[in-house]
Amino acid sequence: MNSENQSSAAPPVFVLSGERSGSTLLRYIIDTHPQICSPAHLHLGQLCRSLYTSIFYSLGQTMEEAMRERLVAVETRRIVDELMGRYVSAKGKRMWCEKTTENLQYLKILSDVFPGARYICLYRNCMDVVHSSIECSRLGFIPELAPYVQKRPDNIVAAMVDSWIEKTTTLLEFELAHAEQCFRIKYEALVAEPSQTLPPMFATLGLEWDEKFLKEVFSTQHDQGSGDRKVLFTKKINTDSVGRGSTISRSLIPDDLLEKMNRLLARLDYPLVGDDWDNAPSPYLPAGIAKQESEIVSSIEVMFRDYVPQLLKKENSSLAGVSGRCKFEVGDGGGTWILTLRESQGMAEALDGDADCTVRISAADLLDLVNGRLNSIAAFDQGKIHIMGDYDLANKVGRLLFGG
Repeated sequence: MNSENQSSAAPPVFVLSGERSGSTLLRYIIDTHPQICSPAHLHLGQLCRSLYTSIFYSLGQTMEEAMRERLVAVETRRIVDELMGRYVSAKGKRMWCEKTTENLQYLKILSDVFPGARYICLYRNCMDVVHSSIECSRLGFIPELAPYVQKRPDNIVAAMVDSWIEKTTTLLEFELAHAEQCFRIKYEALVAEPSQTLPPMFATLGLEWDEKFLKEVFSTQHDQGSGDRKVLFTKKINTDSVGRGSTISRSLIPDDLLEKMNRLLARLDYPLVGDDWDNAPSPYLPAGIAKQESEIVSSIEVMFRDYVPQLLKKENSSLAGVSGRCKFEVGDGGGTWILTLRESQGMAEALDGDADCTVRISAADLLDLVNGRLNSIAAFDQGKIHIMGDYDLANKVGRLLFGG
């Protein structure tokens, strides 16, 4: 089936990647550009497959058999174009980009329905993907990873490696077959050298890049939806997640998977995981990535006495509509503090008493949060933050203090 692009609008863009590869961060960056919008997961691949099937066995049955597949694809495209065209118009932009990771399962139908589409192929080193996948699965596995765990319930590392191998193989094969429509980008390069990595990517989409966009990524309002929740509490692009896979034991990867993984790593120009993996520094931490250290505050006292009041004054507009009392019970001698928000104003006091919500956290973890060394969502998933009472207020306070 080969449909023709009947739309006069800019060709659609798809970010293709496996899970935990940085696609949410990339879509925030893309969505910051004034000419392209990038929503959360829309599952357009699945939608196109369902639409195509429904049209084929209804209206398609009235079409000439020799032309049926092409015309059904065109009709599918028309329906999706109408939906996304209205969305683009409402956003005041001229093109769209969709990043559902499950689109890897629907590449054939996407290429048939959108023959002129552009694809951004996003890759990330396997061991870091495995580490991230396990970290985000403390409370349960996301649906995309669950089938691999069911196949290998006795070895979660092997299950995550298996997932990465299958999805990376699919993506590489598609990129090879559609080279003129694809742009390859690595997560490591994206976070380490965004100023060098992003301009050529946007150029392939026919869009000009401005360095100021990088400063606006986390202050721009983005449509919410499924994706990596940690981005909601991220203030800047950083390299903190690069190299964390070095903590995973080589012995947990079966030899057959190791061979397949290393073969793919070599194709992507990543160093291999060798026999000395457990005894040597991470060999795939890209050269030039320095540990990003920031020390905004040095103590809990300084945080609540100086930093928080200054932040509340600076972010006055962000306080509109936020009202309530949030108590911080800080362990390890950090004390008890109450943050009061009311009528676009706020104040922090060292006292105990009633509050709408209570946040319990250690002093060290709270300092890591405010200094950007720890993400709020990751801390919550790891049991480092305990919230009682008005969860919505706690979330708003968290985004104000630790988010973008």
